[in-house]
Amino acid sequence: MDADIHTLYTSDYYRIMDFRCRCTDCRTSKPEQSDRFCISFVRKGNFLFNVFRNSLDSYSGCILITKPEYERTVTHTHAVPDECTIFEISPELLRQLKEQYAHTKFFSDPDLHSTLIRTNPETEFLHFYITQLVLTRTGSKLHIDQLIFDMIRKVLNSITDYEPDERIHAKLKKNHLTTIERAKEYLTQHFMEDISLKEIAEYSYVSPFHFSRIFKTFTSYSPYQFLQDIRLQHAALLLENTPAPLSDVAYTSGFMSMEYFNAAFRKKFELPPAKYRHEKMSRIS
Repeated sequence: MDADIHTLYTSDYYRIMDFRCRCTDCRTSKPEQSDRFCISFVRKGNFLFNVFRNSLDSYSGCILITKPEYERTVTHTHAVPDECTIFEISPELLRQLKEQYAHTKFFSDPDLHSTLIRTNPETEFLHFYITQLVLTRTGSKLHIDQLIFDMIRKVLNSITDYEPDERIHAKLKKNHLTTIERAKEYLTQHFMEDISLKEIAEYSYVSPFHFSRIFKTFTSYSPYQFLQDIRLQHAALLLENTPAPLSDVAYTSGFMSMEYFNAAFRKKFELPPAKYRHEKMSRIS
């Protein structure tokens, strides 16, 4: 396939790669295969991942999970070349994952070569947070490893039988994939701020009247719910990895009220922030 592929980060257990396709028409690639298990976050574009009688409709908001050593092709269905962040798993880590998830259909069924799941705000933010730490070179090896393993657990725990979302049809993707890509980009980069619907809609090149409906169709979340879950995921990471006071955790995650932060956090994680931190620290020690 005609693409630029750059390695962003390498560890003992995985490699993070930036994939940017250079194809500009809708041709299907030649058959190819990978020798590694991969988890790929689709950032831009739309393509069909064809493997063993299955065609997985991949676009922003999807995570492609692929087993090694199976032949596949890719058919491009969008004018915008696709971009992905690929987490390539080492054979040693894959062996451990197979042991832990041996009971799941995806790992036990040899006829399931690849599958596709939808992102949620937590996995979207983890992907964003990890790539920012890597690109800015501000994350320690241990911190990045911990985040990667957390991301892998969340992704593998979300695997279900693949079913295309009939609501997201070809015309909607043609007209509004860029809308959703830009909206999620804005939300992940500005979640600490007091964001208005008008700001997101203008950045996404769509009217505020239509934006919320389009966003919920693609993500299953309202813009407010999506932003709220990003803020809570950021707060959880701070509680797990820093000694920052609870008030600092709340305000740097975008919450202007401690009372509201405590209530929202308890509802999401079924624990108040202080107890959540204590339990996480207890498990580590």
